[in-house]
Amino acid sequence: MNEDEAYLDVAKRYIESCEEHISNGINIQEVVGFKSYHAFESIAGAYNSHYGHAVPRGHARKLNTFVINTRRNHLANSRAIAAQAILLSSMRNKYLYPEKTGTNFKRPQDQISLTDAKQLVRKVKGIVRQVEGII
Repeated sequence: MNEDEAYLDVAKRYIESCEEHISNGINIQEVVGFKSYHAFESIAGAYNSHYGHAVPRGHARKLNTFVINTRRNHLANSRAIAAQAILLSSMRNKYLYPEKTGTNFKRPQDQISLTDAKQLVRKVKGIVRQVEGII
């Protein structure tokens, strides 16, 4: 299995895991949010690798490279990809760690609703399918 196939497999498995959480009523929305993020980051790796670009190890750099590279491909919906990259990049750590807000802390599960997590899965799944069709 080459690098782009490996990243694509990771992306698809993480989306599948999100869908399993949702369909089985495992309502841990911050976990679904993070898994969606990871699927998106993995599809970024698949896309970049497929087109001969190095896959950066840093989270932000991997997403930025994905956005830049999809702008050059008329088959990719670069606007949708850029919008998701901005959202997910800003939320990644919020899905994982408590966030200090004044004198209190906001828990990861308070950062995203279950409804928003479900919508995020649908959007990321659409991007995964789109990129899979391109590569």
